[in-house]
Amino acid sequence: MSETSHSLVRSELGPVLVVSLIASLRLLGIFLVLPIFSVYGLRYPGATIELVGVAFGIYALTQCVFQIPLGWASDRWGRRAMVVLGLALFALGSVACALAGDIYQLIFGRALQGSAAVGSVALAALADLTRPTVRSQAFTITGLAVGAAFMIGILGGPVLAARVGLSGVFYVLAALALVSAALAAIWFPRQAGGGARQALALRPILSHDGLRPIFIAAFVLSFVLNSFFFTYPLNWTNLGLDRSELWKVYCVIFLPSALFVFPYVRYAEKRGRLRLPTLAGWLAVTAGYIVYLFGARDDLMLYVSGAAFFFGYSLFQPVLPAFLTQRLPPAGRGTATAVYTFFGFVGSSIGGMSAGALVRFSSSLPEILGVGLLVAWYFFGLPEPPDSSS
Repeated sequence: MSETSHSLVRSELGPVLVVSLIASLRLLGIFLVLPIFSVYGLRYPGATIELVGVAFGIYALTQCVFQIPLGWASDRWGRRAMVVLGLALFALGSVACALAGDIYQLIFGRALQGSAAVGSVALAALADLTRPTVRSQAFTITGLAVGAAFMIGILGGPVLAARVGLSGVFYVLAALALVSAALAAIWFPRQAGGGARQALALRPILSHDGLRPIFIAAFVLSFVLNSFFFTYPLNWTNLGLDRSELWKVYCVIFLPSALFVFPYVRYAEKRGRLRLPTLAGWLAVTAGYIVYLFGARDDLMLYVSGAAFFFGYSLFQPVLPAFLTQRLPPAGRGTATAVYTFFGFVGSSIGGMSAGALVRFSSSLPEILGVGLLVAWYFFGLPEPPDSSS
């Protein structure tokens, strides 16, 4: 095979960059709220810590509810229409949050934000736009853009909120969503699902033997991610690190992923050895958990565990959607990626809640559960790449 067959060509790279920009701008808005929501949410009339938790978590709940319907609709009526609709809903929900006069209005606005569940549609669009031989690279580029948005949001959210308050941050979210909607309406590639067509039913996707391990992987990885990052910052603060300094830790542990994930995935994809990133990802995630379990009281071990875990987690993010979409025609990709995202949200929810419950009894229980789940996942079966002819 030629070098070009394993490299993104201009007709692929341009659309991939457009989709990545739209996805990262939307997620930047979400990430800006993450580090400051609980603190500012308590200032709303009628707020209690429980109701602030509802306002925070209802976004993920409505994301779960609307992922599959919007994914199916993108198979039926096209990706562009659903992306624009979803971004418009997110902008409307953000304005509702900005105008909220009490905690109950804030909860309503957050629920409306969550109804814009178009993350799976973007994944399906990337698959529509790329050849199977370069698809993992495309997902890696999007992952890097989202990672950059995450860092900007985590670092910039507290600074922005200090200047304009939480309501002002929500207006920024609305503006970012509207910019993304405009970009989608003008430049979102038409070949990514244009025209009405017959979409695949949900049942064959759920019963597909090749897809089931990918859905399980989405659940497991989201579970261990939320469990890990629920307790990880707590250990740093127990060692005396001020919460305002946590961004420095995240910069260090995210660096190996930023530098090495794309070259490694590209290397593996060019040689048709995409099972290697899944094995390497599992080893790194599990090693990170084990080091964390035994080294949580040492700052060097915390750095090592965080870097290993996030590197392994980042390896899975491009290859799993690639494995998923290569097994399906375009008419089923929106629904399948929606199911994949749904399982991820469920894993995130259960992982975070279980970590919060277990850490009250012992700080090591979430890590013990995580290691046990990761080992069981290996013996149950890691996802396999599809045949190269897919």
